[in-house]
Amino acid sequence: MAFKVTTVRLPEETIEDLEDLTNKLQRERSEVMREAIQIGIGEMKLRLALELYKKGRISFGRTAELTGLSQRDLFRELKRRNVPYRYGEERFSEEAKQLVG
Repeated sequence: MAFKVTTVRLPEETIEDLEDLTNKLQRERSEVMREAIQIGIGEMKLRLALELYKKGRISFGRTAELTGLSQRDLFRELKRRNVPYRYGEERFSEEAKQLVG
């Protein structure tokens, strides 16, 4: 994996937290920073996808694709974050017909 150098200004408290975490994990500071940024980016992608899902702009399946979660894991994440599962009318009608016969 190729790396690029970038500069970021962070509050002193964040730097202190980073140093504390680096010491506790006994890892290199840059390694901890890369992992923390990746985790943060993943969380931001998840939040964005869930917001689009809540607004009805993307489907459940598309939300799973964007987040990289399985549909089962996404369903659990919706529940954990108190995001209501949107059951589409079309799917409801299909399943209702199957039940009725």
